[in-house]
Amino acid sequence: MSDFDFLEPIPKVSATVKLPSRGVLYSPEHPASGGKLTLTPMTMVDESLLMGDEPIDTLIDRILRRCLVEKLDVNSLIGSDKFFLFIMLRAITYGSSYTFTWTCSKSLGVKPCGHTNTMTVNIPDSFKVKFLADTDKEPFTVTLPDSGKEISFRLLRGSDEPTIEAYTKEIKQKQDAGISTPDTTFVYRLMRHITGVDGHSVKDAPPDKLMAFITSLGAVDRQYLQKQIAFFTPGLDTLIKTTCEKCQNGHEMEMPYLASFFRAISDENEGGTVADEVRPHVLSADEE
Repeated sequence: MSDFDFLEPIPKVSATVKLPSRGVLYSPEHPASGGKLTLTPMTMVDESLLMGDEPIDTLIDRILRRCLVEKLDVNSLIGSDKFFLFIMLRAITYGSSYTFTWTCSKSLGVKPCGHTNTMTVNIPDSFKVKFLADTDKEPFTVTLPDSGKEISFRLLRGSDEPTIEAYTKEIKQKQDAGISTPDTTFVYRLMRHITGVDGHSVKDAPPDKLMAFITSLGAVDRQYLQKQIAFFTPGLDTLIKTTCEKCQNGHEMEMPYLASFFRAISDENEGGTVADEVRPHVLSADEE
């Protein structure tokens, strides 16, 4: 036995996460087809990645690759499954309780008071998680109420995000250069969902022609299509409804991702600690 056996790496504990998609949209050979994946908590190395300046999507991919027990391409996951895994990784690593502050800054018809509120949620119990049904399958098909067009669509995967991000960046670069360019990012994202129109596949359709078709949709059709996509998209609903503790104005907001989201916080150290609070029996140099 080595004299330093006590320095053996600490074994990782794992936790199984039920996916919002329940695995029904994956091929049988995909590791997620069983509806569950296994995560191990983040280590110090994983935490150090959070201190970098990588884009959030790249960061999520890197950390999930390190913490997923199953070997898979994280970009093959449905976007909402990937996001749910990342949120659950936080709970598995630091605990389900997340405390954050928010400011009473806007409220419909009522002047905000500017008070800073503190709120604690439990992940995922404080939120609704929407799951797919056994009968759900891609492509989903809906008939638009105004034009009568039949639209088939799929859910976006992680692999769609880099393409959408590149398109968004291209639009911004043109705008920054003073070129009059409308922001059609939402149209491009919608285009990535669509797989067919009136029973015809759009797989090989020129992107500009498909984009033109989408922009020609009336407001009623577009809103209906977006609502149908949202209806069939599983995942964690991070919308929070709360009330300002000072003025009692009601508020709706998405859960904020502050620095404390990736930090374990207990009641004893939530506000920050100083040496005298931790070790009150220790004298300072002046008192010795």
